[in-house]
Amino acid sequence: MIRSCDEIKILMMKYLDQEASAEEQEALRRHLGHCQPCQDEFHQLKTIKKVTGEMKKQLLPEMAWEEYWRHLYNRLERGIAWILISLGIIILLGYASVDFVRDVLQTTQLSPLQKVGILVLVLGMIVLFVSVLREKLMIRRHDKYREVQR
Repeated sequence: MIRSCDEIKILMMKYLDQEASAEEQEALRRHLGHCQPCQDEFHQLKTIKKVTGEMKKQLLPEMAWEEYWRHLYNRLERGIAWILISLGIIILLGYASVDFVRDVLQTTQLSPLQKVGILVLVLGMIVLFVSVLREKLMIRRHDKYREVQR
C-alpha cells in the first residue's frame, strides 16, 4: 500500500509514462482525492508533459531536418576545403622558397649548420603564415561584433 507523497510522486511519473498498473492508477486517484499538494504537482506534471510533447512536433519538422543536414554537409565541406587550402598554400610557398633555399644550399660561404637553420626558418615561417592567416579568417567568421556599426 502506497502511503507517502514521495511514493505518489514516483507513481505520478509512472502514470504519465503509461507504465502504471490498474492498482497503481487506483491508488493514485485515491491519494489525489485527498492531498491538495499532490493534486497541484500532478497538474503541473501533466501540463509539462503536454507542452514538451507539442514542442517536439514543432521543433523538428521535416524541413528542419533537411536544413540541418545541409548545414552539416556545408560545415564538413568547408572544413575539408580549409585543410586543402592550407596544404596548397604550404606547398606553393614551399615551392617558391625552393629557389631561395637552393641558392642558400649551393653557396659555399655558409656552413651546413647555417644552411639547415635557414631551411628550418623558411619552413617554419611558411607554416606560421598559413596558420595565422587561417586563424584570422576563422575568427573573422565567428566574430560576434562583426555586424556592430558605430
